[in-house]
Amino acid sequence: MPYWVSYPEMIKLIGAVPVPVLAEDGGFEPRLRDIEERVGDYTKAIILNSPNNPSGAVYSQELIAGVIDYCERRGLYLIMDDIYHRLVFDGRKPTNCFDFAKDKTESSKLILINGVSKLYAMTGFRIGWAVANKKLIEAMTNIQSHQTSGPSALLQHAAVGALSGVQSPVESLRMTLENNRNVLVDRLRTMSGVKVTAPGGTFYSFPDFSAYEKSSVKLSKLLLDKVKVVTVPGVEFGMEGYLRISYCGGIKDIREGVERIKWALDPDAPNELILGDRRLVRDWA
Repeated sequence: MPYWVSYPEMIKLIGAVPVPVLAEDGGFEPRLRDIEERVGDYTKAIILNSPNNPSGAVYSQELIAGVIDYCERRGLYLIMDDIYHRLVFDGRKPTNCFDFAKDKTESSKLILINGVSKLYAMTGFRIGWAVANKKLIEAMTNIQSHQTSGPSALLQHAAVGALSGVQSPVESLRMTLENNRNVLVDRLRTMSGVKVTAPGGTFYSFPDFSAYEKSSVKLSKLLLDKVKVVTVPGVEFGMEGYLRISYCGGIKDIREGVERIKWALDPDAPNELILGDRRLVRDWA
């Protein structure tokens, strides 16, 4: 799943057609062949988001290098969304796409996108940047200045402070998220009907709940309405039966959230569930 959820909408806004690429094996990392087979005569750009939202998959260096080489040979733009690039687990290291680029001249069509939203938990600041050839950046600046409001000087200075200041909070966040990931995955794996792949990064998990309910919208609504657990339907990302679950919260919230999900989906669950001082009553079949 190479693109993030907002990309299809943005692509449609400019009159283009988004073409999703799903891995043939049903996993979260497509093969280079899967991408090549979806490229047509009208293809102008490929977008890769790694670590990936919603799956948390971290694409291999072999895939990234292969896509960069393919785009350079075909003259295609490659947009690398690196917004989660340092939030990686299990000893992984961030990947720099420019390490694999052969063309580093002003004719390069490689574009790197990043920002302060994720690594520094500054989502409301809306500060990001692009790295590309000068001519392309100039065109992007002209369009951006007429499409969105400019960030205030205060927010820009705050972003500079985050980027140039002490970086230990990023590692602290990464370690916290990795521990949260472990707790969530371990809990989800106690549910026999759930298939879950441990995310390699980000703060999202994308388990398959289709054994319980094929419609991810219906299931997401059930969990929200009945047990107050917020998820995002997988169909929004092109994969029905899946739910995106965030593990940004505390360990207590993660454990309680999974317990609520288990109780909501288990047909043999007791009529009531007591969680601390909370009492939930089952009023559905």
